[in-house]
Amino acid sequence: MTPSELAEYARRQYNAVGDAFFSDPELYQYIWAAQLELATEALCIRRVYTASTVAAQQEYEYPTNALSIKRVTYDGEKLTPITFREEDALTSPAVTVSGSPQYYAVWNDTLYLTPIPDAVGTLKIFSINEPQEVDNTSVLEVPTRYHLKMADFLLAAMCAKEKNFQAAGHYQARWDKTVMDAKKQERKYLRGDAFLGVNDSESMASNVLGSS
Repeated sequence: MTPSELAEYARRQYNAVGDAFFSDPELYQYIWAAQLELATEALCIRRVYTASTVAAQQEYEYPTNALSIKRVTYDGEKLTPITFREEDALTSPAVTVSGSPQYYAVWNDTLYLTPIPDAVGTLKIFSINEPQEVDNTSVLEVPTRYHLKMADFLLAAMCAKEKNFQAAGHYQARWDKTVMDAKKQERKYLRGDAFLGVNDSESMASNVLGSS
């Protein structure tokens, strides 16, 4: 479904086809807001970005529109997320450690790889994203299972604009339920085939670069 199709669907539900009171740019803003709420609450927009590392370069930009990073790999090998405190335990200020990255830290939308890459490699970033703003050329970024349900968000806003607050409350309640259900459903998808429970792991990353 495209944004224009969703906007037209909401217009038909509201009996406002051809009504200039609700412009297309306005409805596209509602669609963007609905996607943004789903993305931040249910974490349902997921992307994989691929980039090439540069020899002797430690810092790499966060993917555009990424809310958080779930996984990073270097040439197919998973990197372990660490804090800067842990990085300090793995490296020495007096020595620049280079090689095949095994860890990454995040600060101010920048990834810091440790060791610093000593060659060109393939960096893959698996991220949770927020949507881009919507216009008539956009593609809906949330999964298709939520496309028609977003009409409730649009209808709540349309009713509120015409001061029909009772109807607005009705559609808002339907939308709130969609968001709650989406949070539960997306948690299941993110968990996948993992077992429920707590894994026993070291609190600090092991130092494969030498004694810390």
